[in-house]
Amino acid sequence: MNMDFFKGKKTFLTIGAFAITAIISLIAGLTVPEWAYAILAALGLGFVRSAITDLSKNSGWKTYLAVVATVGIGAVQAFGVVLSPEILTTIYGALAAFGVVGVRDALKKIPKD
Repeated sequence: MNMDFFKGKKTFLTIGAFAITAIISLIAGLTVPEWAYAILAALGLGFVRSAITDLSKNSGWKTYLAVVATVGIGAVQAFGVVLSPEILTTIYGALAAFGVVGVRDALKKIPKD
């Protein structure tokens, strides 16, 4: 499959995955674990950062580190490790803030026309 097909569509695919997950959850009454939403959010943030990287030519590391850490924590939870909600909220909040700082730093480096 040609990967150029996904260029400019990855964030929208992530939003679609969120919507499908929410609809299935509502209609089928299934409970979607919080780690699934955390992983989707991390991927969405990573895709946004990737698009900004294309514009700024800045290959910063903060957002990508936050994405990898969030996906890693979600994967650990998927395999049955239970963390308290207080710890998860703190970790996910800190990682999200760190990721947003990376996006902010990259936006500063976009050339002004």
